[in-house]
Amino acid sequence: MAPTTTLLVLLLLAAPAAAAPPHDLALPVDCRPGTDCWLLRYVDHDPSPGIRDYMCGGLTGDGHKGTDIAIRDLAAMAAGVEVRAAAAGVVDALRDGMADVSIDETNRPAIEGKECGNGIRLAHGDGWTTWYCHLRRGSLMVEQGDRVAAGQPLALVGLSGDTSFPHLHFDLRHGDDAVDPFVGTELAAACGPGRQPLWAADVMAQLSYQPVLLTNAGFAVAAPKKEDVRRGWHQATDLPVTSPALVLWVEGYWFEPRDRVRLRLLGPDGGAILDQAFEIGERRQRWLQFAGKRRPGERWQAGTYAGEIVLERPNALDDATFTIQRQVELVEP
Repeated sequence: MAPTTTLLVLLLLAAPAAAAPPHDLALPVDCRPGTDCWLLRYVDHDPSPGIRDYMCGGLTGDGHKGTDIAIRDLAAMAAGVEVRAAAAGVVDALRDGMADVSIDETNRPAIEGKECGNGIRLAHGDGWTTWYCHLRRGSLMVEQGDRVAAGQPLALVGLSGDTSFPHLHFDLRHGDDAVDPFVGTELAAACGPGRQPLWAADVMAQLSYQPVLLTNAGFAVAAPKKEDVRRGWHQATDLPVTSPALVLWVEGYWFEPRDRVRLRLLGPDGGAILDQAFEIGERRQRWLQFAGKRRPGERWQAGTYAGEIVLERPNALDDATFTIQRQVELVEP
């Protein structure tokens, strides 16, 4: 073997392997996807000013680098929902002390350069990091330099930084480049998961792609305000038979034109008290709708009332249907 060939072989043997990303990522929020948390936004794969998530849908924002996992409302945030390490690593950056305030109630110059809010960054070697943003003030459970295990609690979900709803913004990066854990480092097709997604298999199954989300529903005794719904109000499971009205409400994300939402309310005997449909006229990222009936006479019939909300999305290939149900007991005061 010629000296130059020998040197080339030795250099190849000595060269480090390609940097491997963290894999089998754990769910970074202590929640049940589809029940008390929802995946709202994905990484933006469109390098232009347009948007495109990994399924070639529009569930993202221009230049969005991470995965947003939302919890139900401010009441859930106050109760405390843990953020957990998606992979073992070392805390190499963190910030605390920012108020948990919606961006709608403050101004962007006040958070310039701190859009992540209270946050933690974990280093995993070879330039790989995971970022955990919008954490609740005063909830950080780790310190700079701490070594953490996968699944270890880091903090609580909050409302700090550039956000208008309580959620975790989770980033996976290699250097400055965002990497979508639904895709990994190698595409399988133009649309859809990559050849080797980086979530653990059970997490990938829990985070199945949902093009529209019905996240919250309940009963009120008057027309609910969106601010109150987002505080966690109107969640009672018992109401007095003397309530002046019975109102069924629903909130969700990513509604499209021609979506049709039907609200039905059944009385204790199974008969329909309310059956009303609404058609969405324009694209809405977040939407609250309600319908109700006034009290019939001096009191309602005591018993269990069932509410059902059905969203129908007409499609050229099939008709998708999404349903959420709630019950309330009307009782003697």
